[in-house]
Amino acid sequence: MKRRIVRFLSCAMICVNAGAQKIHEKAPDFSGTSPDGKTVRLSEYAGKAVLVDFWASWCGPCRQEMPFLIGQYAANKDRGFAVIGVNVDKDAKNLSKFLAGLDVKPDFPIIHDPQSKICPLYGLEGMPTSVLIDRKGIVRFRHVGFKPETQDVLIREIDALIAEK
Repeated sequence: MKRRIVRFLSCAMICVNAGAQKIHEKAPDFSGTSPDGKTVRLSEYAGKAVLVDFWASWCGPCRQEMPFLIGQYAANKDRGFAVIGVNVDKDAKNLSKFLAGLDVKPDFPIIHDPQSKICPLYGLEGMPTSVLIDRKGIVRFRHVGFKPETQDVLIREIDALIAEK
């Protein structure tokens, strides 16, 4: 338990940036590499509602959240919705082990960001952090942490962003 707290605190210290984006501001563009070597850029999703999710394999709430994200993406991808996962594990083996242990694998891109180059752009305060971006590229909602009871809030926000044209 102590090791997990230390890992969380070190990630939080690396990721926090006082000058990071805020709600109702343009989402900072980023790119990264997926475990299969593909480059993923936020700007490629222009015109879609996007949920960018920052997570780590050692994070309990991240483990709870992943099946929810997989389900939301599957239910909404044909409606103009995308998910990009940003994993902050230092070791790619932990990312791979986490994904291998899932009953249903994510069908959305996951970027491995071991040097935490992306998360300072979003001023993370904890894991997981979900950032919802509208079709115009504006950050509209932000959630730190994940509890099963917040699923309804996220679903309403996702639906609202998808409905906007």
